[in-house]
Amino acid sequence: MAANDLRTFIVENNVYKGEITSTANYKNIGEMMWNKIKSHGDKIAHLDVYTEKVVTYAELQDKVVRCALWLQERGIKPSDVITVFTSNHLNSIVPCLAAIYVNAIFNPWNENMDLQNTLHVMQLTTPKIIFCSEKSIKIILSAIKKCNYKPTIVIFGDHPDAISFSDILSMCSDAEVATFQYIKHNDMKKTMCIMHSSGTMGMPKGVELSNYCLLHISEDKNIDLINSVAIWFSSLSWMTGIMMNLIAIAQGAKVILYPEFDEEMICLLIEKYKINMTFLSTTMINRLLKTNYIKKFPLSSLKTMMFGGAVIKPEVHEKMKCTLPHVQILQCFGMTELGGFGTLQNSNNKNGSCGTVVQDVQIKIVDLENAKVLEPNHLGELWLKTATIMNGYYKNLEATKSTVDEQGWLHSGDIGYIDEDGELFVIDRIKDLIKYRGHQISPGEIEGVLLLHPAVLEVAVTAIPHATDDEHPIAFVTKTPGAEVTEQELIDLVANNMMDQYKLRAGVIFLNALPYTSSGKIAKRELKAMAKKLVMK
Repeated sequence: MAANDLRTFIVENNVYKGEITSTANYKNIGEMMWNKIKSHGDKIAHLDVYTEKVVTYAELQDKVVRCALWLQERGIKPSDVITVFTSNHLNSIVPCLAAIYVNAIFNPWNENMDLQNTLHVMQLTTPKIIFCSEKSIKIILSAIKKCNYKPTIVIFGDHPDAISFSDILSMCSDAEVATFQYIKHNDMKKTMCIMHSSGTMGMPKGVELSNYCLLHISEDKNIDLINSVAIWFSSLSWMTGIMMNLIAIAQGAKVILYPEFDEEMICLLIEKYKINMTFLSTTMINRLLKTNYIKKFPLSSLKTMMFGGAVIKPEVHEKMKCTLPHVQILQCFGMTELGGFGTLQNSNNKNGSCGTVVQDVQIKIVDLENAKVLEPNHLGELWLKTATIMNGYYKNLEATKSTVDEQGWLHSGDIGYIDEDGELFVIDRIKDLIKYRGHQISPGEIEGVLLLHPAVLEVAVTAIPHATDDEHPIAFVTKTPGAEVTEQELIDLVANNMMDQYKLRAGVIFLNALPYTSSGKIAKRELKAMAKKLVMK
């Protein structure tokens, strides 16, 4: 369950400040992971659904140490980058923890990246070693040929051009494992992880997360996983994937591993394994409701369902609560650049809100024109401040300066407001706003109306240029399986429920699937390019 109902905050000059907690109890994330994993002993750490194979914490520690010894044998140094390019499975977390143990930097990539994005992140972070899956190795080998760069390739599986992960675990003796010690250091600012930004409107940037950030995440008490059985579908390339893995290890949770979200399968898994906690994306929440599988299972073991990543309509949130009245269904707001959550709901917060500010974080809403701090219920940009904020964008000082100001405030790029109770409501991304005859139109508001139609499974609204009106909204829609709806029905739905400027003047396009970024968000950049091509025809 989420242990957040007792969270408190204060308000000073319309700045909302979470309670300040004690500093980290460890000197580095390696020390924490080492001690926590050892303390959990023979408790089950991971269970793979496909094979029913389990890994205990003791077995996890053995694999991490063997991998760390192999990294040291390869000459890996503290500044070196180790990449993990795979989906969730029993061994995906191992190289990340091994990199932590040898004080290197781990750098997760999304397994579904295309060649262009793979080339971009490879040239940005220049990893010495890439741990990849059989699915991703073709992309890796193609990228290596194009940029004439030769990292060592380790594969979870088999391939003639790569070292097998299973082989590296057998390259050291039991005596070496028994005498291994993680590298001790006390540099709280040292970069330990490079994540990649969502890239919804451009190429991903490298986000440097510090030793202190990872320690703080691991000690986060807003999520209670003690004695829990948990499942999530965020890969290690998502911030929530890193967060959930570190918190699960710190608290000794049992994690159920299944590679991809499926509406029926998650219900079956909750029933079979008595799962009591899950973390989903907003899109997954919408899909669960539309496909109705959650109404066919009691899901009596489930206690907490957390979600985030996009705006949710209050009506959808309410419907989910009514469908699962015994479950805490809690929305959060977080950013990779922030190093975790900024706000999180408790059980008493309003439907559609992102909750109130969490411990050790400050938030405020500022005017888009003059950066003046706004009073409650006024729309503006959300700014956040915390000690866990990113060290910066990797090798991109200009982008860092444009995102984090001299006072340490992170400019989120999200438009929203904080109500009279201190609850945050996010409306949309500033970059996504559509201009129509002087009006600023929120795509999220149109998307929310369209999602109310039972035949709409997923939707993304963007715009096409117009000679006299600036831009016209256009909707890209995927349908609920077995359901039918016409373009005109959806155009009329918006016209009959929203003001004139919100009308879908550029129409509706039906797709089999929406494009996604490496962090699981809808790729608005690809949809904008698709929309522009329609204008040029």
